[in-house]
Amino acid sequence: MAKRDRHILAGEQRVGAVILFAIALGIWLFFAITGTPQPTPEAKPTKKSWAERKDSIRQADSMRYVQWKEAREARYDSVKRALDARHAEYKAELEHWYDSVRKADSLWKDSVGIHFVRSIKKDTILDLNHCDTTELQFIRGIGRYTALRIVQYREALGGYYSPSQLTDEPFAKLSLDTLLRHFTADSRDIQLLPVNTLSASELARHPYLRYEQAKAIYVLRRKRVRLTDIDELSSLPELTDSDLLRIAPYLSFE
Repeated sequence: MAKRDRHILAGEQRVGAVILFAIALGIWLFFAITGTPQPTPEAKPTKKSWAERKDSIRQADSMRYVQWKEAREARYDSVKRALDARHAEYKAELEHWYDSVRKADSLWKDSVGIHFVRSIKKDTILDLNHCDTTELQFIRGIGRYTALRIVQYREALGGYYSPSQLTDEPFAKLSLDTLLRHFTADSRDIQLLPVNTLSASELARHPYLRYEQAKAIYVLRRKRVRLTDIDELSSLPELTDSDLLRIAPYLSFE
């Protein structure tokens, strides 16, 4: 009985070995027929076409333009803010100066006992070298700003020698018929410029002289040591006859 069982067990082992061999043979045949899987090679980058490169360059240029535009707008905004601040500061200084002038005028009138009525007579005549901003505003057509500019221009000139000087560029809008007939000016009240002692920069501070004209006068004086008459300035090409006519009342050759 035991011998028979051993014989059956040995037969089953042979059958199992045959089955394993058949499976291994089938696997080998499968790979032999189909082949072992090979790793796929990486795709090489293809060279971009000229159109694609142009598109990329165009996109880069567009991005740079946007950045440049933003930087420019930022600069413009900063400059505008600075100019606005400077304008506000200048306006505040001008208002402060006007208030000081108005207070000085008021103190001067109180000290001499002068009081003005609210309306001025049609035949009233004001001396341009002695009137203040308050008096000027009693003339119809002259407001606070124009009155202030008339006084400032008088200080720059050294005084008016004629009411027609109000028709210069700063006051070109003033009417000759309706306004100038209310004013008078005495040339004896103006401040003279000593030509033989002033430098070119000091002469150029006068509104009627440009720097090149003042320099020409200074050079001529250095050559001749001393100037004695305005006719000597007529030889200067920088000064025309109209220039000499305007500046003549302000020059002193002493």
